[in-house]
Amino acid sequence: MTKLRALGVSIAFALSASYVHAETVTLDVTAWKGNEAEPAGMPELLDKFHKENPDIKVKLSYISRGDTDLVIPPRLQGGKNAPDVMMVDMPLVKTWGEVGLLKDLGTDSEWYANTTPSIKESLTVNGGLYVQPLELVGLGNFVNLDLLAQAGVDKVPHTVDELLVACQKLDAEGIKPMLFSPELSGLMFVVTNGVRNGEVKPWELGDGRASFVDDKGFNKSFDLVRDLIDAKCFEPRLQAGLDPWTTSLTEFRSGNVAMLPQGAWNIVSFKQQEGLNFVFAPMPADVETGVALDTFGMGWAISSATKHEEAARKFLDFFAKDENLSVMLKADSGYNPYVGGTNGLPELAASYDSARDAGNIVMWPVFMNHWPSTMQPAAIDGVATFLLNPKISNSDILEVWDETVEDSM
Repeated sequence: MTKLRALGVSIAFALSASYVHAETVTLDVTAWKGNEAEPAGMPELLDKFHKENPDIKVKLSYISRGDTDLVIPPRLQGGKNAPDVMMVDMPLVKTWGEVGLLKDLGTDSEWYANTTPSIKESLTVNGGLYVQPLELVGLGNFVNLDLLAQAGVDKVPHTVDELLVACQKLDAEGIKPMLFSPELSGLMFVVTNGVRNGEVKPWELGDGRASFVDDKGFNKSFDLVRDLIDAKCFEPRLQAGLDPWTTSLTEFRSGNVAMLPQGAWNIVSFKQQEGLNFVFAPMPADVETGVALDTFGMGWAISSATKHEEAARKFLDFFAKDENLSVMLKADSGYNPYVGGTNGLPELAASYDSARDAGNIVMWPVFMNHWPSTMQPAAIDGVATFLLNPKISNSDILEVWDETVEDSM
């Protein structure tokens, strides 16, 4: 009897220990969303996840995108202190996936089958799928409607020709037409029109099969920038050192400039500015709808060193559900990466939506891994160099871009 009682106590203790262990599974998750400045619906979503999965506790650590490159790799390489789940973008997926630091998620999931075609073929790295997409980000043209009306411009510019006319009218009224920082706004215009007017695929430029110097699209794109300068859209030398993250945003928010090519993530803060009457429009290009410049915003990846893969996959599955993901996208003004999914853009982005619906989409090449990551700073430098000296030949800039691609191989 004593032995049976002892056995019963042992079994009860084992079951109790197992239950406690299940209750205390903790997922170490890192993200550049979820803090006070950019909550992106994360507090609400994590609360819901905990209620639906009481046996899993999520420990969320905010790490900015810039710091992610520095902080996470040593933890992944060390193994013991590696996060279980990390927020990533495509350059991170490529870098970490190629060296075995990420778990291959496989392509048999429902969410992968439902991934939008514009990014699906670019998600895998060397045959492995290391990221579950969360958000596509729109890069478009913020337009102050009141300033346009003041200059007698009754239509938001969707084509380059319309943009040239609008700039001339705005300048004549003493209104700054647009900002064109090399790091973002100007580069957005060059990339949109370069890819749109090109005769080769962006990845052919990025892997050396085609050259920027000979590319019709990017030669035309720089010529179009000269047209913008001639139309008084901006003073080029003043744009060369313009900060897109502070000065540019302040200038548009304060109503000092009519147009600002920037990311849709600014919609929320711009809407909070009293008296700012604006829309988020597509990038002016060669088509009546304009062109939607989309980029891969972020996704989840699982560390190959995780000891909680089952819990980590439950976390990813939670965000794959439209009812959950739509909360994040609405808070972050993001587009859904899945066919038929709910987008998070308000009505003021209707014209950008129309460009997407018409299929007039360009994907940002670096953040889809179509170009090597070194092309981002090289492209910024190229646009800055051009703004400082618009008379420079296109080939002087584009040859450097070709050299950058060659050096990356």
